[in-house]
Amino acid sequence: MSDDNLNQDQDQNQENSQNENIWTEEQLRVLEAAGLPTEAEPEEDRKPTRDAVAAAFREELKHANEPGAKVMSADRELRYCLELQQKRIANRSLRFTDEMVPGAYFQEGFNNVRSWQDGQYETSWSVGFVEHTKTFDRPNMKPYKKKEPQAIYETVVDVRSGEDVSDDTYCCPNCGSVSTIRELQEGCSHCGTAFKMSELYPKVTNYFFTYDTHGKRDPIKKTIIKYGLYSLPVMIPLMVGVAWYQRHTMPETYGSFTPMILIRYVLGTILISPLIGYFMWMFSIFAAAGRQIGTGTGPALSVGRSRKKFEAKMSKIMPAYTFETFSSRITSLFKLIAFSDDRASLPFYEGGDIGSEFDNVVDCAFSGWMSCNKIKQEGKYVYVTGNLFVDVTRDLGDHIKSQREVYRIKAGRRTDVPTTSNFSIAKIQCRTCGASFNSFKTRNCPYCGSASEPASDDWVIYEVKNAGQTYMLKPLIIVLAILVLIMLGGLSTLGIIK
Repeated sequence: MSDDNLNQDQDQNQENSQNENIWTEEQLRVLEAAGLPTEAEPEEDRKPTRDAVAAAFREELKHANEPGAKVMSADRELRYCLELQQKRIANRSLRFTDEMVPGAYFQEGFNNVRSWQDGQYETSWSVGFVEHTKTFDRPNMKPYKKKEPQAIYETVVDVRSGEDVSDDTYCCPNCGSVSTIRELQEGCSHCGTAFKMSELYPKVTNYFFTYDTHGKRDPIKKTIIKYGLYSLPVMIPLMVGVAWYQRHTMPETYGSFTPMILIRYVLGTILISPLIGYFMWMFSIFAAAGRQIGTGTGPALSVGRSRKKFEAKMSKIMPAYTFETFSSRITSLFKLIAFSDDRASLPFYEGGDIGSEFDNVVDCAFSGWMSCNKIKQEGKYVYVTGNLFVDVTRDLGDHIKSQREVYRIKAGRRTDVPTTSNFSIAKIQCRTCGASFNSFKTRNCPYCGSASEPASDDWVIYEVKNAGQTYMLKPLIIVLAILVLIMLGGLSTLGIIK
């Protein structure tokens, strides 16, 4: 082959290679509609932004219950949850503090601990280690204080592709003032006009705390000595009592009980207090681990294969949802129901009257567990039923009580309304009187009382019911069946049964 032909072939191959990287206009429209990046528009590395949002959330959460505080690093549902909780606490005349200081061993958090991706969104977990102190106080009430080292997990949701419009300017259609899109999330600050807009990702959509067994801030030596000193009011009388009993019942062996003997036993108990403190410290760690196992085993048995079950079934119906995205959304909606004083006006709740079930709830924290029991498609709707495990704090008047509770929730969504990551913004206006109000927070116009259009493009809660301990029935039956089979196998091996 001649050199001219060889060069011609190389030029042709290079041209073909270049053409392969050129998308047609039709291909670009398809990729953009699907929310997928094109080679002409490479996906932006948004991890630094996600890390900053997770760090900002931990700082803003400390001040979430201060008057006028807004946690802007949270999405609109979680932000509204914190606002309603702040209002509930104030209405019950409680003083509430929520302090978080960096942990003993890890001063900074870890981002992107785990991550999941669907067609449009990337959901990740960030974790921070803190010494967490919560207090509730009110006159004529026993003060409540909970202080322990904890790990805080945040669910951070971000779009996989798309332009960041947070700093873009927008002209208010009502008063004409110019603001950034980020500033309009809570409405126009000049005239109060409310807007229906896409979420400005990344945002924290959910969070929960777990006990950190290695998070004590004090050095081990100091902790051991402290535990030893705590034991002295019990150990000194105990050792003195043992000494008196031995010398009183067997004086020929131990001698008589004298003041000098008493001083020796007291001093000896003080000197060995670090050893006693070491065993008490170890016992506290095992007790904490046992508590975690005790509170987590039930949910773990109930949750089981929920994530795989959800993704396997939903991938055929609405592949845009991961289990983490769904559970974050449902948790926020549940907390809004719990903290709301007017549940009938919530635009996303179509269930019956709950009564006073949640009227005394002052704190409601996701425990990190949610199960998926049933997924059913009916026409253009899909319904998901599952158990949500939450740590609920209730104001009982003379004291505060905190405990793990389980609620069975049925949620539904239209399948013919697609999800999209494309940004949109529009003025919210009452169709009767023309006033602007936040239709996300209430379905009724606060000026004329007219109901807004029902929610049609997102999840709606149809049922909330206290599940009690019924969530354990199925796992317990399975465990008992396995034990019976093992026992029968053992009896058969021994020849007792044939």
